[in-house]
Amino acid sequence: MDLLQIALIFLILLLSVFLAITGIQVFFILRDLKKALDKFNAILQTGENIAEDIERPVAAASVAVTGAGMQAVANAAQALRKVIKPKPKRFYKKVL
Repeated sequence: MDLLQIALIFLILLLSVFLAITGIQVFFILRDLKKALDKFNAILQTGENIAEDIERPVAAASVAVTGAGMQAVANAAQALRKVIKPKPKRFYKKVL
């Protein structure tokens, strides 16, 4: 074999080894990226669950305040009208 052929075969083998090592490194990097994204997704899911748990009682309180609150205000206004009777106004002047 010629020296040039031996050098080319050596370079091809060397490049193949480097490409294989690079491929393995890319595989490990992508695997770590997947783990990090899974952890990030779990954190976001936890935050979403917390937000939903907070939203339910707030929504229920909002419905209770708007629905029953208006009725309670109307009932309180009627009770106040009964308790505080307005003084009738005179349409004439009182003369001494």
